[in-house]
Amino acid sequence: MVGHSVRKEREAGGDSPPLYRTVIDALRQEILSGARAIGEKLPTEDALCRRFGVSRHTIREALRQLREEGLVASRQGAGTTVVRRAAPPLYTSSIASVEELLQYATEARYEVDKSGLVTADAALAARLGCSVGQRWLRVEGFRTVAGQEAPICWTEVFVLSDYAGIGLMIGRRSGTIYSCIEEMYGVRIGEVQQVLRAEPMPEAIAPELACAPGSMAIGIRRAYRLANGELVEVAFNLHPADRFTYALTLQRQG
Repeated sequence: MVGHSVRKEREAGGDSPPLYRTVIDALRQEILSGARAIGEKLPTEDALCRRFGVSRHTIREALRQLREEGLVASRQGAGTTVVRRAAPPLYTSSIASVEELLQYATEARYEVDKSGLVTADAALAARLGCSVGQRWLRVEGFRTVAGQEAPICWTEVFVLSDYAGIGLMIGRRSGTIYSCIEEMYGVRIGEVQQVLRAEPMPEAIAPELACAPGSMAIGIRRAYRLANGELVEVAFNLHPADRFTYALTLQRQG
């Protein structure tokens, strides 16, 4: 998994990814976004070396990876050509009940990049639907599924500070965050409100999701309330629009 390995290598070696990963991410994005057409030749190795300020060995390693992904083909004396604009696997979300969130959380692993406590100012309070001054545990990262190279979405979660003790469990065990709250604190989630909307993909997130900055994304906001109406968790998921579908089946009673 490319996105996963990039994050692991950053953790192991500092804030900057390995040079060949930088080259791979840039060229992959150009191909997937259509900036480089099928049949178009990539610049020569020398030109790529100058563009990225790296060695020929680094460029060759990046091109090898792109060949393995089926995005380019190289032939002796003919250079490297874009052979297809890969269609990343389509992720289908079918969540029509609170219980089905458990299956989703088991299938999609949450890899946490950063977390910390925040105090809601006016802007955050409006976004969460809470009171100004409330304290929240904020967790940010990407969700991944087996067999897909790029993460399926970026996820930002806010947990009311009264329940922030679950922080160490997030990303370290399967299951939903709300089920961790129920288990640790002996409470029960009575309602989950879900809202979907279309929005531009932020520039900072796009490379990890292997999509172009500004391309369309599907944002999903879920607000979790206890049976007494208390808001205890708000989660934001951002999916590349061209790799996401939402399926809902409604049955009539009687």
